[in-house]
Amino acid sequence: MDPSLYKDLSIDDLQYHYHYHPAKSAGLPTLLFLHGFPSTSGDWVCQVVYFSSKGYGVVAPDMLGYGGTSKPVDVE
Repeated sequence: MDPSLYKDLSIDDLQYHYHYHPAKSAGLPTLLFLHGFPSTSGDWVCQVVYFSSKGYGVVAPDMLGYGGTSKPVDVE
């Protein structure tokens, strides 16, 4: 996945890291790829490359605690 397509979003002192590739046309949907435990958005590299090359939009976040996303230690 192209590193320049990774974005960061801060919400309530938490940092979220995700891959975003916009759709090439308004008629194609954006697909959401969510990884499981223990993993990161990088596990979706083949699917992201394939679907983005077909024009689909793609969002693949690093879930909370994984990859470039915050790893909070306090549950409060």
